[in-house]
Amino acid sequence: MIISVHATFGAAIASLIPTHPVEGFVLGFASHFALDLIPHKDYDLISIERDSEGKAKPIDLVIAKFKFVRDVLLVSFDALVGICLAFMFFFEPVHPWIFLIGAIGAILPDFIVFTYLLLEHKTLGHFYDFHSRFDTIINKKLKKKLSQAIGVVLQFCTLVVLIVIMYGLKVLFIS
Repeated sequence: MIISVHATFGAAIASLIPTHPVEGFVLGFASHFALDLIPHKDYDLISIERDSEGKAKPIDLVIAKFKFVRDVLLVSFDALVGICLAFMFFFEPVHPWIFLIGAIGAILPDFIVFTYLLLEHKTLGHFYDFHSRFDTIINKKLKKKLSQAIGVVLQFCTLVVLIVIMYGLKVLFIS
């Protein structure tokens, strides 16, 4: 899933338990992996090119810098949209930071993966391998068939459905 979907859903979960910020962060973090199990298509990061064997391709330094800047701007914009959506829908004056705690927890796994892909540090590789396990076979087939625009729209549709279900359960069991 894209970062804005993770951030918004993480904020939604944390807002259900506004007096428990640690649990909100942990549930936001865990929600990342649950969302990644749902078939989806992400946008491509062009600064991290791989050959058929999965090894990084040597590319021209100027092009590499441009691609890196483009990816950082894209990911930053995505995160900003997610934080704004989380704020708009889940900000509560009584517990003003809980939405942000859940959102940060939910986007942290992708930040760790992005850092690994840039640095290829061995320690982060274990987390990358764990994170990759949530990319299902269905997801791999779907990624080849969908355009990026349709993939992103479907992710937001999935987000709306999940939030409606979650708040329906809240009304049934908590209220």
